[in-house]
Amino acid sequence: MKVSKEWLQEFIQLDVPAEELAEKITRGGIEVDELKDYTAEIKNLVVGHVQSVEQHPEADRLKVCQVDTGDGIHQIICGAPNVVADSYVIVCKVGGRLPGGVKIKRAKLRGEASEGMICSLEELGINEDQVPSEYRDGIFIFKEEKTAGEDALQALCLDDHVMEFDLTPNRKDALSMIGVAYEARALFGGEVSLPEYNIDDAHLGDDELSVDNEDFQAVPYYAARVVEDVKVHPSPVWMQIRLIKAGFRPINNIVDISNYVLLEFGQPLHMFDRQQIGSDKIVTRYAKENEKMTTLDGKKQTLKQSDIVVTNGNEPIALAGVMGGAFSEVTENTTDVVIESAVFDSLSVRMTSNRLNLRSEASSRFEKSVSHEFVRKALDRAAYLLQKYAGGKVTSKVISAGELDVEDSTIEITGDYINNRLGMDLTVKEITDVLGKLGLVASEKEGVLTVSIPSRRDDLKIKADITEEIARIYGYDALPSSLPEYSKITPGQLTDIQKKVRIIRHQLESLGLSQAVNYALTSRSQAGQFTEVNETLDLLMPMSEDHAVLRTSLVPHLIDNAVYNSNRQQKDVQLYEMGRIFIPRGEAELPLEKEMLAGIVTGDMHRTDWLGVKVPADFYAAKGIVETVFEKLGMSAHITYRSSSRLSEMHPGRTADIILENDTVIGFVGEVHPAYANENDLDGAAVFEISMGELLEKAQGDIIYQQLSKYPSITRDIALVVPSETHAGDLVQTVRKTAGKYLHDVFVFDVYEGERLEAGNKSIALRLVYLNKEETLTDAEVEASYDPVVQALEAQGAHIR
Repeated sequence: MKVSKEWLQEFIQLDVPAEELAEKITRGGIEVDELKDYTAEIKNLVVGHVQSVEQHPEADRLKVCQVDTGDGIHQIICGAPNVVADSYVIVCKVGGRLPGGVKIKRAKLRGEASEGMICSLEELGINEDQVPSEYRDGIFIFKEEKTAGEDALQALCLDDHVMEFDLTPNRKDALSMIGVAYEARALFGGEVSLPEYNIDDAHLGDDELSVDNEDFQAVPYYAARVVEDVKVHPSPVWMQIRLIKAGFRPINNIVDISNYVLLEFGQPLHMFDRQQIGSDKIVTRYAKENEKMTTLDGKKQTLKQSDIVVTNGNEPIALAGVMGGAFSEVTENTTDVVIESAVFDSLSVRMTSNRLNLRSEASSRFEKSVSHEFVRKALDRAAYLLQKYAGGKVTSKVISAGELDVEDSTIEITGDYINNRLGMDLTVKEITDVLGKLGLVASEKEGVLTVSIPSRRDDLKIKADITEEIARIYGYDALPSSLPEYSKITPGQLTDIQKKVRIIRHQLESLGLSQAVNYALTSRSQAGQFTEVNETLDLLMPMSEDHAVLRTSLVPHLIDNAVYNSNRQQKDVQLYEMGRIFIPRGEAELPLEKEMLAGIVTGDMHRTDWLGVKVPADFYAAKGIVETVFEKLGMSAHITYRSSSRLSEMHPGRTADIILENDTVIGFVGEVHPAYANENDLDGAAVFEISMGELLEKAQGDIIYQQLSKYPSITRDIALVVPSETHAGDLVQTVRKTAGKYLHDVFVFDVYEGERLEAGNKSIALRLVYLNKEETLTDAEVEASYDPVVQALEAQGAHIR
């Protein structure tokens, strides 16, 4: 909404600078996006009287004009095709300035002197698409007599500032000049004056036109008046300029009056050509399915049953609240006009406008619902203006159907309610004074305020709305600041879970992995991958086939991420994701939502080119990443690995389940099956997925420090021949269970299969580290711990090599 201060002055007197007005309106809750000063950069702009026009002797398109500018006759060369003698024009004198830094100097054009410039509206900073068509290719010419030398900006009503509001959807009241006037009264005081709308009733009679409303839910109220003998011509300059400042392009006096009243009252009107309606009846109804009509923009529309139409009894002549029909529009041949002012169902208008992509000034107001108190006033105002500026005769009383609900609604509230929420101590009189400035009448009885809400402010519905109005008019900056009562201030800190999650993220990112965030929705084909869950949770109305079900694993989307990067020449990918998977538990229960941690590595993890060494992203790289996370969480002693082939998408010989205490499988790590990798155009990839619930439950979170031992450790190496299917992890667990209290660490340092070993066997070498932190270990103590280990390993089927 663009609001002209000059126009606003007709509704309320405001003796404040435009900058102060804009600032206070913004502080009051309506943001002023822009304050445009039409006088900026303009100097020495006057009204000139063109006394004579002659053809330039050296240029066919130039004319030599003698112009009276109030201080003498000046010769000005003009190229506009519409410049004529005995006309009043806009002149920028020598030494003057125009927007854009244009300076006017004495000049010679094809040998003829020119002292000044006759201006068009575009040269004054008005957008080309808002200039009336008659002036679009030439200069502006005043229709009425002016005084040579008077200020042209004042003569044009451009000695003005225009505010552009950024309105929130609830402030429909500020979509009219009257609404803005009430807002200004609340902020600055004064009284609001309504424009003149009393009609000369000398010709009033009963016109043959009738109105029939078939559905009062669609059209609660419809009114019309007939004005005859109108003369279509340009509207007065002041009206044209006010419309231009509001962002409208003047058309003719009939259309301009319709738009002008719309801006005054916020009530959209429509003007029909009486002879083109095609009948003496106007019927409002819902459209028929697939009914056709052509709107003013020349487009043929196919209607639905939810659209409201205004008809002549047979066919639509307007799409109610959105746009008029093409065949009944006002033209230069129009002599009789039917003015429409109505209330249409706001939801239907919004649906129609959005579906047909027909956004108009009318629809933007009807879809927010119009103020009932201005429906009749706007109708009478338009008829009054047609009488005055189109020479028309209002030949009918108001022809209507339905009823207008003009009764004020009420909200009951107390001063304590307001003060408790604002932290203030306002008296009842102060509260009623503020409400009175807003045009809200409040009466008090036994401590309860009853506030009457006019329909122009039907956005006020509950007590909190009244409190907000008090706060914004009283001034948000005047609200006291205080600390909350009876509150204990405590320092913020991370929860135990947040700390552990942060440790995991920091560790993964320190290893070069980047976090990925993917949809929780996936395709049906991916839903069963990298999981043993067979059922899926389907969406009733999926966005697409690629987002039709809830995921049961994080890995498929990480595979997609890797493929996306690989297709763009990024072969070395390291990603991780933390998110939820969804496991069905039958129709009677909600799905199980599990927090998971997953990762993927492809290409090379890192390379040291100066040594020519490359570290591939394989099983060992992925397992190393997982182990560092467990180590950071203090869980290494609780985790073991076991070879696995339960997932068909994983390499059967290079995949391991991750085992927590009590033989609980909490995830897997390994390489993607070559066939699956080929299907997805990957050279290879290693992935892992771990359940966060069990991980965070066992994790220590806090760092535990231990004093370094000052006594030396003793190592024992043992090489074992075992069947090829034996897992090294099982041997390590046997050692841990039988080695006694001095075993500090045990790990595999060599695995061998080949010559000198029988077929079906392999050699696994373990290193046992013994340490006593209190004194130096003796060989006897180590042997006493070592012998049971050897016996236990042999009992397990191993042979000392």
